[in-house]
Amino acid sequence: MPLFGRNKGFTPAQKAPRRKAASLTNLTSLDDSVYSQDDLQLDHDGPVRVRLGGQELVFEDGNWIAENGAGAGNSREVARLRKQNIQLTEENNMLKYKNEILLDMLVATRADSAVQTRELEAMKARQNGSSRR
Repeated sequence: MPLFGRNKGFTPAQKAPRRKAASLTNLTSLDDSVYSQDDLQLDHDGPVRVRLGGQELVFEDGNWIAENGAGAGNSREVARLRKQNIQLTEENNMLKYKNEILLDMLVATRADSAVQTRELEAMKARQNGSSRR
């Protein structure tokens, strides 16, 4: 008889009972004395605050900003300056693009003017040549 082979003769005497679906949360089994209702509420006003390692962080405008401790004021200033830097960089890129377009328009106008000047001189030369005859 093979060691890992199938034993075709095995059939369980009865099926195992179905398991009940257990809740994945343990909040339903908590005792009221352990947590107050305020601790379990998800509704809160104001920004989200987290305290990590003695430093409090606040989630504002999609960024985590240090609220207290060393450099708290600096982090707000840094976040503001980063936002301003991004805005100024975008504005600078737009102005560079506009400058490129204006230079292209100037080159096209200058080329058109040169062509018209040559055509005008050619017409004058033809007219002077026909009037001399």
